[in-house]
Amino acid sequence: MRSSSRAKSACREVCFVDMTGVALLRFRITDKFPHSGSLDKQSEGGKTMLTRRTGLAALAGSLSAGLLAPGARGQERFPDRPPRLIVPYAAGTATDLAARQLAGVLGDVLGHRPVVENRSGAGGIVGTEAVARSPGDGYTLLFAGSQTHAINVSLYRRMPYDPVADFTPIARLATQPMVLVVPSQLPARSVSELVALAKSRPGQINYASSGIGTTAHLTGSALRVQAGIDITHVPYSSGALLFAGLINGDTSMMFYPWQPLKPHVEAGRLRVLATCGQTRLPWLPDAPTMIESGFDDFVAASWFGIFGPAGVPAERVNILADAIRRTLETPEIVSGFAAAGTQITYMPPGEFRGFIAAEIERYRKVVADSGAKVE
Repeated sequence: MRSSSRAKSACREVCFVDMTGVALLRFRITDKFPHSGSLDKQSEGGKTMLTRRTGLAALAGSLSAGLLAPGARGQERFPDRPPRLIVPYAAGTATDLAARQLAGVLGDVLGHRPVVENRSGAGGIVGTEAVARSPGDGYTLLFAGSQTHAINVSLYRRMPYDPVADFTPIARLATQPMVLVVPSQLPARSVSELVALAKSRPGQINYASSGIGTTAHLTGSALRVQAGIDITHVPYSSGALLFAGLINGDTSMMFYPWQPLKPHVEAGRLRVLATCGQTRLPWLPDAPTMIESGFDDFVAASWFGIFGPAGVPAERVNILADAIRRTLETPEIVSGFAAAGTQITYMPPGEFRGFIAAEIERYRKVVADSGAKVE
């Protein structure tokens, strides 16, 4: 900040400017008290002049208002209002439930609770595109993951957004390892027995999923390729039909996240054969992994995180990422996510960006092997 002055008659004009040369305060100070009227100001040719006393008072007021403080201009508290948190899936889905659970605690940490808004459709594309087209100010956020930012780009022939260029990764939150289940009436109690059954009945064993190109579909396809078995994919349009078909034996197997499976397993309607994490899951300690079951590198999990549109300022990204990290460390989220079969696997912005790029490349082969394509 600097000041400039120039003499004119009995007055001194003073101008305070910031580092960019923008005038913050300009006034004229007289060296004499006025001879009439107010003790603090007088007029000369229609211009207001301030006495030394008033000029100093004005300067003090400006300082107290922060006009002259270095770096004060443009500073703000972020966020100063609740951000929107778009979930690109329907209310009640596993992603939606996790988003709402996170939002409740994140609001306490951030100072403003995010408003969850469901924008479902086209495998998550509708809501995801809406965020991509929003201003990059940090007030519109996306709660999404592997489907929207790693799978869809290889699954759909035309995409209305670029999963890398159109977004600002803020933080990876967690992963949900897939769990392999079969109906209780199926005569298979291990992965090896399931594979042997499929080989003995080529084309007669099928696997269920919640749709073409979903993680459930691609994981089932990966088993088909790696085990060399002839099994058929059966996609369902709703969760109710999906579970009814599996429990009734219309379908023979399914890979799915743990939370929706839990009540059916506990009731004896479904049987767990394996999990798809790197190691055994704390909530299913007796279930072997697919790796333990003889399939090297067979790891499959849905992951999700928080994204903003492209161009969110780095300072705001860091504020959000730090608030998310602290939220994930709270006992409420740790226990709540574990109960839902979700592993907290926080990643900061830079690391998350690299992870997304690697996942896109990994899923290119998985999708190609599955033969899945959506117009």
